[in-house]
Amino acid sequence: MAESSSETKRKIIESAKKEFLEKGFVNASLRQIAANAGLTTGAMYRHFKDKDALFCALVDNAIEVTRKAVMTADVMTHMKDKDPMGKEHEDKENAILKDFIEYIYSDFDAFILLISKAAGSTHEHFVEEISDLYTKNCKGTLDWLYEQKFVKKQLDELTIHVIASSLINAFREMISHRVPKDEALSFVANIRDFFHNGTMSIMNPSD
Repeated sequence: MAESSSETKRKIIESAKKEFLEKGFVNASLRQIAANAGLTTGAMYRHFKDKDALFCALVDNAIEVTRKAVMTADVMTHMKDKDPMGKEHEDKENAILKDFIEYIYSDFDAFILLISKAAGSTHEHFVEEISDLYTKNCKGTLDWLYEQKFVKKQLDELTIHVIASSLINAFREMISHRVPKDEALSFVANIRDFFHNGTMSIMNPSD
């Protein structure tokens, strides 16, 4: 019986993941990926047009989930809450973080590929792009909190960028150091509290 197209694609994807994890995007060999999947390169091209398409197939869903998590920091999300500084909102943010961590560890290899194996691919600037998006969302939200008088002080863009990008980098460190999942939950809770409380302290200085 001939192998189904979906089964063939699965074998290619698994072979590609192994090759990219071992060698990175630039040094990965399409010929080796095809051979490990039991195919010729010509047969593989019927499913994926090039090496970049293969890499994207492995990481695009992780990128989409990450973007959705980052977008919950935008001003529209905060405007929907009656008290964007209250416990209900904090509980919601913690639930989002927990769900995101659950996803990271369900597709951990994809995040390893994105943060340390993506040079030369479409997604080689993933971390920087997510940091910029998170910075933009944080700035809009923090500016709105100041305008609505939830906080006393408005932060400059560079300060917001440093805070936001540092938080994103904390996730990168967690992944690159392969922190066990049970430890990651505690780590992220500590990091979240550190940045949240620190930011609020700056924006609500003592009189």
